[in-house]
Amino acid sequence: MDYTTGWKIEKKWILSCGSLAVIAFFLAIVYMYTLQHTVTRYRVIIGMEAVGTVSSPNVVWDWFEQKKTWTKQQYPTVQAEAKLADLQFIEEREYKAAYDNSGVIAELEKRIRTQMKGVQIRIDDKPLGVVKDEAAAQQLLEQVKQKMSKASTNGKVRILSESASSGVVTASATESEHKLEENMTPMFESVQFVQKVDFVSLEIKPEDIGDSDAMLRKVETGDVQPFKYKVVSGDCVSCIAYKLKINKQVIYDNNPWIKNNLIRVGDVLDLTVLQPLLSVKTIEKRIESFEVPYEVAYVEDSTMKAGLKETLFPGETGLKEVTYLTTRINGDFKEEMAAAETILRPSVQAIVRKGTKVIPGVGTGTLAWPIYRAKLTSEFGKRWGAFHPGTDMVSENKTIMAADHGKTVFAGWKNGYGNCIIIDHQNGLSTLYGHLSKLSVSEGEIVQKGEKIGIMGTTGNSTGVHLHFEVHKGDEQENPLNYLGSL
Repeated sequence: MDYTTGWKIEKKWILSCGSLAVIAFFLAIVYMYTLQHTVTRYRVIIGMEAVGTVSSPNVVWDWFEQKKTWTKQQYPTVQAEAKLADLQFIEEREYKAAYDNSGVIAELEKRIRTQMKGVQIRIDDKPLGVVKDEAAAQQLLEQVKQKMSKASTNGKVRILSESASSGVVTASATESEHKLEENMTPMFESVQFVQKVDFVSLEIKPEDIGDSDAMLRKVETGDVQPFKYKVVSGDCVSCIAYKLKINKQVIYDNNPWIKNNLIRVGDVLDLTVLQPLLSVKTIEKRIESFEVPYEVAYVEDSTMKAGLKETLFPGETGLKEVTYLTTRINGDFKEEMAAAETILRPSVQAIVRKGTKVIPGVGTGTLAWPIYRAKLTSEFGKRWGAFHPGTDMVSENKTIMAADHGKTVFAGWKNGYGNCIIIDHQNGLSTLYGHLSKLSVSEGEIVQKGEKIGIMGTTGNSTGVHLHFEVHKGDEQENPLNYLGSL
């Protein structure tokens, strides 16, 4: 066996392994060196164009933010914004690669542009003017709303159109309800414009921004030019209104110095009739409280004399709240409606016993009118320097009727009264009927309420055909109108 050959083979193998280790070590050194000197940079792309490389995207972003801030400060009256086309970054890693931050910034300075925008206010699709942004537009329109809302609350406004309104609203209670109190401060449910108002964003120049005060005046006046009129001979307020075809209220409101319609030749009147571009519609909520009267239920009693009443259970008034919505345009009243009603306290029905027993010759205590569809010609009290003890009345129907059940205690001629009838109602009241042309009842006769007792005439101290009617309570003369119902 040749051990020498084996040794040679093993020796070569040891030499080969050593060489590989050296090579690997060398390569590792080369790799580490290369790695240490490899540079990451970012290629900057604007749209489809490469403008150079930078060390970091932050170089560009920091510059861009500074430009944005500077642009807004440079143009404070508009929405100014720095703009670049699509900005992209491509990462690159190269051995000892170079980049040029300042060079890229210089190229970007050439390509950046300033975009200026504003908001145009349009009323019914017609442009009013341009403001900086929507917030400025809202602020301007809010001034209009507040101004007109205050006018609505005050109940009067300066003339804004040819139609004038007093703006006065009166509230009255119906027969079944009585107002207790009113909340005099209205609460606005809504405040909105009658016209359509739009905001449109568009590119502008700083000089395109309008003056807010000027736009506000334009909204309020419609750019109507002042109109002055000099009073000439023969003029009056109504004459001028008719001649110039304007509402008379315009003259009064524009010229508050006019007192008692007095104007003189040479006076200068402001007859400007404004035409506002915007009208403000307000809906006010007002809450009022009302008493609700109770109903009365009658229980008839045939054992009780007719005309007498007895309360068995007293009623109680209720209470309710009514919510009203009042619509105004530019402060002028348009309509009002009851939107809701809430019962706070229900009313309680009263129960009353009512007598129905009729006793011949005994009155009910409630008098009826002695003639049909009476017209008063003279009332109870002082007349012509003397006392008039009754009420004079006339009617197309000359029939005289008993005012209540009773007994005729006088039927004949009485000084001053002429033909006269006196009825004792046997309840403390008596009635007198004077100046009759004919008597239909006789003394001692029982009469019923509404029964014919005579014919109207002009006997006695009379200035014409009429009925003289008196009411006596015991020995006292009473005002008949206190006992008779409404006509």
